[in-house]
Amino acid sequence: MGSGLRPCRRASARRGTIANLLLLTLLSVGNASAAILPDTIGDWQKGPAAPAPVPDRKVWQEYGLQDSETAQYTSGPTKYSISAYRFADATGAFAAYDQVRPADAKPINVTGLGVANAAEEVVAVGNYLFIFKGYKPKPEELNHIVGTAPRYSQSPLPTLPKYLPDGAAPNSERYIVGPESLARFAPEIPPSTAAFHFNAEAELAKYPGKQGKNTTLIVFTYPTMEMARDRIGHFQQLPGAVAKRSGPLVAVALNPATPDDAERLLSRIRYQAEVTLPEHIPTLKDNPANLFLNIFILCLVLAGFCVVSGLVVGGLRVLLRRAGASGDGDNMISLRLSGRP
Repeated sequence: MGSGLRPCRRASARRGTIANLLLLTLLSVGNASAAILPDTIGDWQKGPAAPAPVPDRKVWQEYGLQDSETAQYTSGPTKYSISAYRFADATGAFAAYDQVRPADAKPINVTGLGVANAAEEVVAVGNYLFIFKGYKPKPEELNHIVGTAPRYSQSPLPTLPKYLPDGAAPNSERYIVGPESLARFAPEIPPSTAAFHFNAEAELAKYPGKQGKNTTLIVFTYPTMEMARDRIGHFQQLPGAVAKRSGPLVAVALNPATPDDAERLLSRIRYQAEVTLPEHIPTLKDNPANLFLNIFILCLVLAGFCVVSGLVVGGLRVLLRRAGASGDGDNMISLRLSGRP
């Protein structure tokens, strides 16, 4: 009985070994695919990597966070760190960029969007968000990081922020794409009022009032004007809120210091429809001189074809005569009718 169990045990051991190898292979592939940052950036060498800390996990999951990585880079005695976050699209990266910007950060000229203060630099480009601590990367270094990032994609940024009036508190803007971000930045508004099942999105900013109290202004956008018209009544029922509709936009001023502050802000929300027509790129077909040139070339080609065809036919006739053909079929029959009455 004992000898009969040995083959089974050996087979089980072999299957276990194969399963472990497959598991290790899958883990190694998963770790390789999780790498976001390059091994070298110029003279900088990458240290041990780990998943980057997520500042607001529920909200960032709603933004479409897919993967993250943080690592330290060294060049001699100098060190700095990079945290990289990949989102499903550029809208998610833009929304996270709005949230993590330091309050004292100033805009900088980089590929994509960027702000920086004395301690860190935050850059959003495509569907990626990068946070540099202790170092301001050079343009070619940033381009190298973006160029080597896996599953990088570029898509248009949201146009909603351009409808916010000027004068907002620096870096107070926040982007809202669902119930989690709405609860984080504007808990006064129920998700059912915003109706995110209509694919609504919103941009929030805070505006200083004359009495030292900030007014929170939120601009929602809906796919159609009919949807916005349907929601405006629900927003107007919110306590302490003043709402206005402009096209597919619904602007809401929350808890303004005075009604006048709310009216001043809302009066500056104006939707302007933009119609984008395909740009006509001139071609050679649109040039009259090119048309006449093509006609002249066609005439030359036809004339050349006629000449060549005549030479071919004449040559064949000569060859046929030399080959002994009688040529009787080529004689012309004359009736000689001129001398007869």
